Amino acid sequence: MLVKKFIHTLLLSIAISISSLAQSNLTGTVTDAENGNPLIGANVVIKELQRGISTNPEGKFEFENIEPGDYILIASFIGYHNKKVKLRIEDENSQVEIKMIPSAVEMERVIITATKTERKIEDLPGQNEVLEKEEIESFPATSSDYLLQGIANVNVNRSWGIFSKNASVTMRGLDAAQGVLILYNGVPLNKTAGGAINWHMISPDRIERIEVIKGPGSALYGNNAMGGVINIITKKSDQPISGDVRFMGGSYATLGGKFDLEGNQKIKGKNLYWGLSGFYRQGDGYVIEPKDVRDSTDVEVYLRENKVGASLGYEFNDKNKIEVEYSYYDDKRGDGRQVYLDDGGYVKYTTNFVRTKYNGELGKIKIEVDGYLQHENYYQFSESVNQDGNYRISKRDQVSLDYGIWANATGKFGKKNWLTFGFDLKQGYMDASEIYITSTDTLDRDGKVQFYAAYLQDEQRFFNDKLKIIAGLRFDYARFYDGSIYVATPTSNTGFEEPVSETYGTSNWTALSPKLAIQYEIIPEIKSYVSASSGFMPPKLDDLISTRKVSTGFKKANPDLQPQTLTNYELGFNTRPFKKAQFKIAGYYSIGKDFHYFVETGREVDGRREIFRDNIAKIDIIGTELFFQYNFTNNLIFKTNYTYNHSTIKEFDLSGSEGDDITGNKIAEVPPHQAFAGVFWNNKFINSTFVANYVGEMYENEENTIMVEDYLTVDIRLSRMLTRKIFFALDIQNIFDNVYIDKKERLSPGRFILVELAYKF
Repeated sequence: MLVKKFIHTLLLSIAISISSLAQSNLTGTVTDAENGNPLIGANVVIKELQRGISTNPEGKFEFENIEPGDYILIASFIGYHNKKVKLRIEDENSQVEIKMIPSAVEMERVIITATKTERKIEDLPGQNEVLEKEEIESFPATSSDYLLQGIANVNVNRSWGIFSKNASVTMRGLDAAQGVLILYNGVPLNKTAGGAINWHMISPDRIERIEVIKGPGSALYGNNAMGGVINIITKKSDQPISGDVRFMGGSYATLGGKFDLEGNQKIKGKNLYWGLSGFYRQGDGYVIEPKDVRDSTDVEVYLRENKVGASLGYEFNDKNKIEVEYSYYDDKRGDGRQVYLDDGGYVKYTTNFVRTKYNGELGKIKIEVDGYLQHENYYQFSESVNQDGNYRISKRDQVSLDYGIWANATGKFGKKNWLTFGFDLKQGYMDASEIYITSTDTLDRDGKVQFYAAYLQDEQRFFNDKLKIIAGLRFDYARFYDGSIYVATPTSNTGFEEPVSETYGTSNWTALSPKLAIQYEIIPEIKSYVSASSGFMPPKLDDLISTRKVSTGFKKANPDLQPQTLTNYELGFNTRPFKKAQFKIAGYYSIGKDFHYFVETGREVDGRREIFRDNIAKIDIIGTELFFQYNFTNNLIFKTNYTYNHSTIKEFDLSGSEGDDITGNKIAEVPPHQAFAGVFWNNKFINSTFVANYVGEMYENEENTIMVEDYLTVDIRLSRMLTRKIFFALDIQNIFDNVYIDKKERLSPGRFILVELAYKF
């Protein structure tokens, strides 16, 4: 028996050795065909094996254990034409050199969100922008909203850095109360409870591209798209398996880690792709109160957050595919106030998110159906000592649920005519409870909103595509119902004098959102456009159902609140003065009606003025934006933009109400001037990014009595592939440590440093 086992082992070893000898290693380099410089991070795929790899800092790559035979290598890199190389592998070690030819300067980017059809940006009237994967990876971004700071006419307010409870993203001279629709892979993230989204849920490392549509987009997307639309599209692997593990550490004891695992397999001619991801981050924070107003209860803000997610997709063929995605997010952030309890005051979000998508074709009609569900539990715990020296503890437990289905179809009718039509069904729900632990007060409120919509868009081209016309029209109907408020055993903490049990009546509203945009090619290098479009923003559930104390008074619910609308007229030019440069300029005039503002009832509740939101204001916005980009090479790019917005309250109707007439005042929290400049340089030594962001002074309040000073921040990012699989990055935000005061009269964190180390496979 021992002899047999020995012979069997010997024969097996010989077979393995022969098999190993029969396989080869393939090494190679990828270079620029014009100057011979190595291309770092270029993708090289063996087509027959579906194996892929990226080049190292020397532009080199290596495939191991390849059987002899004929193969096709496909190399790709941004700014270069894809290169196919046929080769025969016979020897034990084979080598290949791939020389890639630079393409024309890549400014003709493709965008889908603008028309729900794939179009080049230059073929569409408007100031639309796209951030691609390479730009996203080069930004010194600690959160996904930070990436938008380089987009003209987008105002991102994250004054506490990563410790902010959330970020405010506004566009085109509107304030934080007005609408920008945020899409995630084509489905909305805005909540009907308050209109905002949780930017912390989206890791910048998972983003493939961001598409930005400026100006009212309600003709296609309905509510919340009054100021514009931002669509965040995540990565999908084209390799059998790939991913990375990241570790980070930085200022204020910030620590964290991320993982990303993706795959794409061919199964009997079908395509199965999947992804797993997650992250964890924590930080001790800093004291946000200015030194001259601090007391013993002011402590550092802090954060603890984590997320896990999974996605799965299946392509039946090149015309039909389905996707499904699920993610769970949980965080806890201190509010900077601690009296007795270890954690002090804090807010906590727990979110479950589900998304599904179907893409298919029925004859010549392309179909897309998207479904989504977002369930969020928002918990707020507060402790404080009031001016009378009384200690108070309260908590809010708020549940919001948003779900819906979006469907659209696009068909080509004739040579130059495309029609897109679709419908939306959405439901929003909010249930909130406030409990005052140091008194007997309990306050409950809830309500629901349903949305129904249908739309049609026609896109036509004339005169050899020199003239392009897009016309769209959408009808929205919404219903608010099941609203109620319940107050038990009240005291002065809530402002109620006696118990309340009230049910609100059902109310309805409608919106008609048209759009007409025309673009004409004067010469190939200059394209001009004019457009007129309308958008609307529905009431928030919190304004419809919430009667409670707020910082500005005693807020009363208004279940009869109607949507606010905005009509925008725009003229713009998109030009290429020469091959490596691009210049865009636009001017616009926006008229807002029925805008929501607080008015006074004339009563006082517990020493506070009683107020409620009502449709009482008309606004005017006159603005312009400029954008310039120059590509010195494919790896050295300069970008800059400037925005001016003159946003004023044109009329303020106080009939039937009381308060100060603020006609003629500037809209609060809107900086008239904004500017951005950035240099992005990828090279064989160390990839470098330098960006500067200027935000002009603005009024903090509607009465225009408090001014927030302007500020300038400069950020840098240095990154490099240390080996073929190990990546290093250094981010320094606000490098000159410019500590400014935000609109809530709190301190920014100043200089913030973050170091990241990743292992890629």
